[in-house]
Amino acid sequence: MKYFTPEEADALIPELERIFSAVAGLAAQAEMKSRSLRERLARADGDEAASAIERSQLQFLASGINDWMQKIVALGALPKGVEPALVDFPAKVDGREAYLCWKLGEKRVAHYHPVDEGFSTRKPLPKRRP
Repeated sequence: MKYFTPEEADALIPELERIFSAVAGLAAQAEMKSRSLRERLARADGDEAASAIERSQLQFLASGINDWMQKIVALGALPKGVEPALVDFPAKVDGREAYLCWKLGEKRVAHYHPVDEGFSTRKPLPKRRP
């Protein structure tokens, strides 16, 4: 397993922003399609063909989201959420295994958490040079 330095993780932020932008677009489409399907089923209009098409389209969008998330895995990082968009980077902090953690909107990786904890317990990284 690759361990990231904060600088290596920072270098991936533009790519992560691009990935999450694509994911957000697909997720918005999926939400609209899901809403349409729920409304169709609530109306019980009996158009099974249209419902099947919408289900297929929803599955296609979900597959697209998964493909984009796999790009994060291919970078060596771990996607932890879409809303909010979260990514963990395996690292060593003060000699211990940890995850550097990043949230969409942050311009630098500035936090970490132990491997057995999560985003809610993240702590500031030890000071690094600007």
